[in-house]
Amino acid sequence: MKLSFKYKVLMIVVLLMFIGIFLYYYGIKARQEQAVTEALIDYKNMTREYALDAVYKSKEVPIEVKLYPTAHTEAILNRWKAISDRYPELDYPEAAIEAEDWLTVEESLEDTDVLKEVVDQMYEDSTIPPEGAGASFTTLFNYIKYHQYDTTYIEEVLIDLGIEPPKEID
Repeated sequence: MKLSFKYKVLMIVVLLMFIGIFLYYYGIKARQEQAVTEALIDYKNMTREYALDAVYKSKEVPIEVKLYPTAHTEAILNRWKAISDRYPELDYPEAAIEAEDWLTVEESLEDTDVLKEVVDQMYEDSTIPPEGAGASFTTLFNYIKYHQYDTTYIEEVLIDLGIEPPKEID
């Protein structure tokens, strides 16, 4: 039995349509999975950066994650607030914190120029460091996020400015 040319063309067209539909569906599914993965990574980063507890209600579209602050989160926010009270140019996102919008909170601390300006002003305002001493924006970032004193004089500057309490001597 010999197939007609029209039937062969029709079969090729139908086959190409099925392949096209499959590729279209596969592309949409792959983009959705990538978006879900990226969103889950964002939530994972938030929980790590702000020491939050997380409850994953749904890991599929729509993603539902509830983040809960911990004592470590409160300590981070207290350090941030203490500096923001003295240097208001360092935005403290009170509304976003109250709304538990942690992605917006994170964006508020990403302006490296403001962090650099504030840390420079802190060194200028303090009587502790010698003339010309300074620190990078990461010094302030690491202090707020991790309570680290990674630069010379930063702990003394924070104490001198009243942001940190004086050390207790045994």
